[in-house]
Amino acid sequence: LSDNKFEEYIPSQFASFVDRNTSVDLRGNTDITDPAPLMLCFLPKFDLANNASMCPPERNALKDFYESAKGSDWTNNTEWLDPYETHCSWHGVKCSDNKTIELKLINNGLSGTLSEKIADLSFLEVLDLSDNDIKGEIPTEIGLLSRLIRLRLPYNEFIGSMPEIRNSPDLKLIQLHGNRISGTIPKLNWVITDPSSFVTDCGNPSDFEKSLNCTECTMCCNAQGDCHSQKETDIQKVGIEDYTRFSWIFFACLLGVSCALALTLFAYDKYRTNHNVPGESIRRPSSTERDSKYALDAIGEGSVYQFFLGKSWLGWTIALATIGIQIFMLFVFVDGAEIDLSDDKTDLVYTWKCPRDQDECENKTDLDWKGWTAFAILMAAHLLKDIINGSKMIVLSGKERHDRHARISLFSGGTLLTSVSLFTLFVSTIYNMAIATSNTEIIMNSVVILFINDVDELFYDTLVVINSRWVEGMSWEKGDDGKDRVKEVLKENSELKNKVKRVESEVDELRRKMTRMEEMMGIEDTPTAPQDDDDPTMDWDKRSTHHATR
Repeated sequence: LSDNKFEEYIPSQFASFVDRNTSVDLRGNTDITDPAPLMLCFLPKFDLANNASMCPPERNALKDFYESAKGSDWTNNTEWLDPYETHCSWHGVKCSDNKTIELKLINNGLSGTLSEKIADLSFLEVLDLSDNDIKGEIPTEIGLLSRLIRLRLPYNEFIGSMPEIRNSPDLKLIQLHGNRISGTIPKLNWVITDPSSFVTDCGNPSDFEKSLNCTECTMCCNAQGDCHSQKETDIQKVGIEDYTRFSWIFFACLLGVSCALALTLFAYDKYRTNHNVPGESIRRPSSTERDSKYALDAIGEGSVYQFFLGKSWLGWTIALATIGIQIFMLFVFVDGAEIDLSDDKTDLVYTWKCPRDQDECENKTDLDWKGWTAFAILMAAHLLKDIINGSKMIVLSGKERHDRHARISLFSGGTLLTSVSLFTLFVSTIYNMAIATSNTEIIMNSVVILFINDVDELFYDTLVVINSRWVEGMSWEKGDDGKDRVKEVLKENSELKNKVKRVESEVDELRRKMTRMEEMMGIEDTPTAPQDDDDPTMDWDKRSTHHATR
């Protein structure tokens, strides 16, 4: 029918020629209205099949997409495959200059598979097929969509691996959660930090033995549909990989600060002694006994920590073992607080939700400022006293008036008391950040962790029940400290006697010198009996003369 003057649309009945493999030639009919019937464009022998106006390539790609996704079963397929309606009027399709830029068919009953012809929509910017039942693998051709900005395929039944998408420089959103994708997500050099921008099923627990690996994802969801944002923690920003490594650095820094403080105070106290600066630098029994009593009150009379103040090696061993047990129990909570979304052993709670009907994920936690305020009050009430007392013991360990054993005891007890208290505060904070989802839950978690701080007192009570005399022998009050104190007092008395003898010797030498001076000056003692200058019977003139003579 070429070279005629046909007008308007090509009759839809021409589509029946497809089944007959008929050759249709309509060239030269310039007044025919486009487009041609959709099915006619699939006739190999139709001479206008390659005419972009009569048979738009995007319409052909959408027809293939429709058939692959079982379009006849869709909830809404208005205008789809209409012989004459432009594809831009089909439900879910949006065009610009007759080019498809959006394909959004959210919760529309799609099934089947995703056609590889989707790559023919070269101007596509938004592809949103979320909340359907599309199966099979995501076609690799989807990576050819160079203008793609938003890709949403969540809550389908896609399997296999994710294809590479490196030809879409403007891509700002990828959401693939709620599928059965496995393996490793290819790197995209993703720099967008919005939590909802890159979402996959890289969380735990997973439907697979090993969860999806996605290092660039901003949000990881698990098999229960709960999600957690994947971002660097504060310690990771400074180059520390996890909380466990940070804990050891924390202990090292605390020990270094304690040593520096004790040595500085000791050097200063020694300087004061050598330069006669007023202060309690001399070992006085009252000062050392007061310090020891304060140390016992600070460290706790009903705690195995008091064994640090004694000289029993067994007591020290028990106290150190108790410290080790407490730190070990606290490290259990450190491991549970690790934010490793690929590890199913952590206690991390996924508090985010990425709803089916929107592309923004939301944090559903009920924990707010009131819970953290209660947490701060609880921590201060239980730990602040120990932190202050431990710090004061470290300060006392720098006093020169204490012997070496006393300084070691004060330093060890103060450092360990402060370390356990500060570490408890740190563990409580990171653990509640990881799992607390309500104001009441943060308080309950804190109480459980604070209970670990009472283990030293519970062990002491147990030892008392087993053998109270044995405990008294290791304690500061009933051990060898009394004998040591007597020895110290005797030693100090001996030192004072020696000082007095030296002073008396110096006074005698001074008296002899004065006598020689008086003889050289010809001054003789008055024969009358000496009279005290404080005698009220002595008149003023005689008292003045007496002063001059003396």
